[in-house]
Amino acid sequence: MLNFKSEQKIFKIGNVLFGGQPGENPIVMIATVFYTKHAALLDEKLGKFDKNILEKELSDYTEIIEETKLQGVIDVIGAYPEALIKECEFIADSVEYPFLVDGLNDSSRIPAMEGLKEIGLMDRAILNSIDENTNDENLEKLKQIGVKNAVLLTFGNKYIFPQQKLKFLQEILIPKAKKANIENIIVDTAVLDLPSISINFETAGLVKKELGLPTGFAPSNAIYGWTFIKKFGEVARCGAIASIMTYCATAPSDFILFGPIKFAKCIVPAVALISGVNSYFRKRVKRQKISERTPLKTIF
Repeated sequence: MLNFKSEQKIFKIGNVLFGGQPGENPIVMIATVFYTKHAALLDEKLGKFDKNILEKELSDYTEIIEETKLQGVIDVIGAYPEALIKECEFIADSVEYPFLVDGLNDSSRIPAMEGLKEIGLMDRAILNSIDENTNDENLEKLKQIGVKNAVLLTFGNKYIFPQQKLKFLQEILIPKAKKANIENIIVDTAVLDLPSISINFETAGLVKKELGLPTGFAPSNAIYGWTFIKKFGEVARCGAIASIMTYCATAPSDFILFGPIKFAKCIVPAVALISGVNSYFRKRVKRQKISERTPLKTIF
């Protein structure tokens, strides 16, 4: 089992710990809301949504996160700043978890971050993301707003393979984050398609080995769009979805963007199994500390 020689950084955002050695802290499960075709989303431009549907989904998600003793974060997607602010505020009022401010581009997410500062939600807000297209002007805006938490997205046509993504982080994305005075950095290794998730597996380990930063990725779009499995029915599809998420967990990933919140019951217990097994090895074999919160104490 992996144990990195390099120091592993741990960032606390809200009530969640990102990073550390494999098994040290429970994996962070990031559930998405307000995605395309989300039943709760009624008008993405105005930020209208069905509160009853969303409250039920958040309740189910919270229940399974707490029962498994993994960690929770909500990914809030939006294309329009005012709607995104409204949606983030509702999530912040409904659950205690941090949330990703997942605007489609800087023109939506940066004004949203500014609005969230005005209503006192910056401590739990995580900018998603700083990427290849984030320019100096927008980095200065982030600095002025006082954004402290951000995802660095290693997506780019010239940055496909693990060493290229590492170089991209070292030479471009991390310097950008420093310009913006970001304190808590988490790295998304940027999934291209389903078979190339093997590249993300290798990249996640490389980033932790060389930089010690909290790292993960999002298999969700790739696996939910996989048509081959659908002919075998929903049970087989759930198994396939859970399998790719556990593959992500063994990379090892500190967090997993697992997609629509409605799939939490399909995915979270499987990842809790991996997280608990990792903690067992770290505690019993390595004789090293693990978090007070861990699936090891609840699922076996």
